[in-house]
Amino acid sequence: MSEGAENRKDTRRSVYLGEGIKVYVKDEEEKRSINGEITDLSPWGINIYIIDQKLSTYPKKSEIIKIYYITRDKKKCCSKGRVIYIFEEVIDEVNYLRYGVEFIHDNKSESLPNLKSYEIPEIFTPHCWCDDPFFFQEKIIFKIQKINAKGMTLFTSARNKTLLPNLQLQLKVSIPTCDEFLINITVTSVNFNKSNDKDKYSVDVKFENPNSRFLQVMVEYILFSGVEVTPKELRNDNLPVDIIENSLTYFYAKDPPELEKVMILRQNSLFDEGIHNIDNVKDKYDDYSRQLVCKVGRKSIACIRIIFNNKDKNKSEINSFIDEIPEWIWNKKFVEISKFAWDKEFRESDVFINMIRQIVRIVIESGHTHIFTSAPPLLKDLYLKVGFLPIKLNWKSNFVSQKDKESTLLLDAKGILTGEVVIEKFIWNKIYSRVAKYLGISQEEN
Repeated sequence: MSEGAENRKDTRRSVYLGEGIKVYVKDEEEKRSINGEITDLSPWGINIYIIDQKLSTYPKKSEIIKIYYITRDKKKCCSKGRVIYIFEEVIDEVNYLRYGVEFIHDNKSESLPNLKSYEIPEIFTPHCWCDDPFFFQEKIIFKIQKINAKGMTLFTSARNKTLLPNLQLQLKVSIPTCDEFLINITVTSVNFNKSNDKDKYSVDVKFENPNSRFLQVMVEYILFSGVEVTPKELRNDNLPVDIIENSLTYFYAKDPPELEKVMILRQNSLFDEGIHNIDNVKDKYDDYSRQLVCKVGRKSIACIRIIFNNKDKNKSEINSFIDEIPEWIWNKKFVEISKFAWDKEFRESDVFINMIRQIVRIVIESGHTHIFTSAPPLLKDLYLKVGFLPIKLNWKSNFVSQKDKESTLLLDAKGILTGEVVIEKFIWNKIYSRVAKYLGISQEEN
């Protein structure tokens, strides 16, 4: 069999009369209606058999017709096409007209000029599936290639032939590590035009009554998979960006290239007032620190250093600016956090809460109990909301002008986790309950 013949075979679905898709055919003005049956279909067109009763009202060659059909789940759909040819055939002593119809994709002309589609890297592509809308015990499996606020581009095997224009389907979408959704869609076009994709169809679909929760999860997945886009850009394309927690990953910057990226992030995104350059964002306290970095996909969007001073005053950053840290604080097993840099493009998100959750986990797992920090005005309110308490301390005279607007704050991380310190329920649920569960800390046992 030639490659062309094999390709035609792979891209067409043929059945015998009686097994096909029952339809009724109308003219464009819907003044005439004729019963028929689809026995041969592809992404580009269909064959319809109509019993030849020698009626003058039958569609003529080049006429535009509407094909109405009902799916297995009782959805009434309509596709539009143009008659390309008409053949006469006799099957089981019955005269038929076989209409060759080329699909007309009305929805293909619908344009969304300002709406960008985001392509998901192939290694991360989510899958979805549905029951075949016409044939017995068959399923259609898709991979999501692109998505926007109005619809998606899907890939499916060339074995799946029953994808008619305007076909309505309910897809079960499975997003790795996230959730499963039932999504109602309408097929707008089916394409089969790439020479290197002879065994695939590209299927454009639009959402019917879009599921906002599904779109939110897909936004997180888009970011997680490494698509280079900001929350603002996603919002501008009408995609919901509420939380991005499932997009975030964390690591310690240790190697010189990673540490260099930390310094660049500090240079551009520190909360401290003043001008930052590559020379003044690094100091000796980095030698006693863990550099915690938060990433979205491949992009580092936030970092903070956790200073382990081991009660050595020479290794304490805050001690270098304060007249005297009280002995009761030195008696605590505390770490210090500073140099919090947060990419401005990602500040309208839940990155801060997720960073605090990671820091609390690290503090407890390293055998410490408290977190001490000096917060600039833009960070102070954020720290207070998650349980930090202000500690009134005096700055050394030579640092008053530099540090006067900052506030020293202390968090009793272990006290909150064990229930000794009461925290707002919302904050407990968002941050501390997850850490307590992970570490096996029960408030009832303490």
